[in-house]
Amino acid sequence: EEYCFKLDVVNSSIIEDKTKKELVEGGIDIMLFNALRNLYEDDEITEEGLENGLDLLPDFLEERLRKELAEEDK
Repeated sequence: EEYCFKLDVVNSSIIEDKTKKELVEGGIDIMLFNALRNLYEDDEITEEGLENGLDLLPDFLEERLRKELAEEDK
């Protein structure tokens, strides 16, 4: 019940109505984004593993993570 309330609060902050399923999927994408970034920064993922993970992200998150990692590698 608490998690449903939390999803309702999140949904109220988004212009378009989203289903709970869409909200959960978006949350999982954000968690994967953070996990890939952390694993890469800690040298705990191979380039191949990173690429496989990036392929699973929505395009806008993939582009954002590629940009962030490229800036850190400079």
